[in-house]
Amino acid sequence: MRERRTSAGGRQGSRKPRGRAGRSGGKAGRRRLVLWLWTGVAAVLVAAVAVGATAVLLRGRGLTHTLVVPSKLGSYVRRPSLEKQMDAKQLQQQVIAKSAGQASHVVSAVYENSAGVFGKQPPQIILFIGGNLTGISPSGFITSFTSQFKGAVSASAGTLGGRAACVNAQNSTNGTVALCTWADGDTFGVVASQTMGTSQLAAQMLIIRPGVERSAR
Repeated sequence: MRERRTSAGGRQGSRKPRGRAGRSGGKAGRRRLVLWLWTGVAAVLVAAVAVGATAVLLRGRGLTHTLVVPSKLGSYVRRPSLEKQMDAKQLQQQVIAKSAGQASHVVSAVYENSAGVFGKQPPQIILFIGGNLTGISPSGFITSFTSQFKGAVSASAGTLGGRAACVNAQNSTNGTVALCTWADGDTFGVVASQTMGTSQLAAQMLIIRPGVERSAR
């Protein structure tokens, strides 16, 4: 009897680590997604600063737009708990620091469509970060993005204008992460997802952008 109890205890003990590993793996996946988002945004801004000499400097123009992070964007709901896990505040600070003063009023949020697409797919998660951008033209910003990320292609910036591009950024430890970015006369935005491809994320960017970019007047 003792041997059977010991054996059962052994089986129970073997299940617990798997449960912890699963939870840890989910958090690790989110942390990797945050790392890719930070890498993408920071690389874009630093590279944009580097090509500032060839970009059209936007001087003498006040900010006409501001970015906000509403609680809902269409079918997507903001998830503060995920933002905390992903350390979004630190991400904002890093972007500002890496931009050499080009980026300001930076905001970020994590959104989840818990119903999936038509209820047939797993939940979709999108990270968004954006802010005001000065000193760099939209074309210079996007050119920096496409030169930084191999395989990046131009995308529609939507009715609000500007320039946009998307890429599947390769992550050697966790597949790929889709990144899409836009820039106009005074704002930039980046959306990232580990659960979407670039075409799907590009379509979502066109829905998200009017919800986060508002007139400052």
